[in-house]
Amino acid sequence: MRFLRRLCLGLCLAVLALPFAYGTAALVLGMTPAPHRDPLPEQARIPVYLISNGWHVWLALPLDHEAGLPGGKTWQGWLGNDPAMAASGEPQAAYVAFGWGDRAFYLATRRPADLRPDLAIGALLGRGPAAMHVMHIPRPDAADPDQPGANRVRRLDIDTLQYHALAAYIRSGFELGPDDGPRRIAGAGFSGNDAFYEAVGRYSPIRTCNEWIGAGLRAAGLPAGWWTPFPFGLMNRA
Repeated sequence: MRFLRRLCLGLCLAVLALPFAYGTAALVLGMTPAPHRDPLPEQARIPVYLISNGWHVWLALPLDHEAGLPGGKTWQGWLGNDPAMAASGEPQAAYVAFGWGDRAFYLATRRPADLRPDLAIGALLGRGPAAMHVMHIPRPDAADPDQPGANRVRRLDIDTLQYHALAAYIRSGFELGPDDGPRRIAGAGFSGNDAFYEAVGRYSPIRTCNEWIGAGLRAAGLPAGWWTPFPFGLMNRA
């Protein structure tokens, strides 16, 4: 009996310690910059953006810039295979923003207030497939800088090689159909300028929605933390 009590106590302490260990690792690794490089001076700069709502980050790229996609298509041309996204509901759209996450959680939580424990637990356990959220938006820094939330946008001026690496990473996150195009989730979206698509992989405490972005930045040689499960590892970079 004494052994069982000690075992139960040890397990309880281990469970209680897990959130602390996770948070500490996220803070240390998120604030430690991973290797990256400066844009090549002989190449033109392409502005891309990280946009955070405080708990989730999207990566925004120019809608009509040549993205190194098959056939030399732009994002507009590639996503335009889907009639729902061919003409954006945002009349000033110049950028397309991508976010990755657990499908069930993503579709049901437009705002933090929509969070439900069962959805969060299902996502953490990796029970379901992932989804890609795609939004057509205005150029992020065209907004009034005095408006609330302006500090939730981070601009990166990158070169062509970095841009193509980033675009290739994003495309690799889509589950593609027989025509090598994205597979839209029918009827899913929050407004007239966004859509959800089938995506590759599963969400987990290690590979969160924000770490998916961080992995893409690191693959392209752009500044990010070593591990970025939370937004600060992405947004608090020079």
